Amino acid sequence: MAAKVLYTAKGTDPSTLQWPTAGPLKERWNFTSGSVTSIPELIGYGNGNITFADGRQFPVFSQQGSTMTHQKDK
Repeated sequence: MAAKVLYTAKGTDPSTLQWPTAGPLKERWNFTSGSVTSIPELIGYGNGNITFADGRQFPVFSQQGSTMTHQKDK
């Protein structure tokens, strides 16, 4: 299973950013605003939520209000 993460930049966040901003490098990914990134290490749910495989919640809002949401298959 993989999460298909859509990054939408808001505020002063750049069009490309590494997220989350803290934690081990193997648990940080590069996202480009408006593009979907498929990440096998994350689990996506139909309501847009994303978790790590061990159950920790993936942070979905930056301080500037940018969002990272799971895009379910149509």
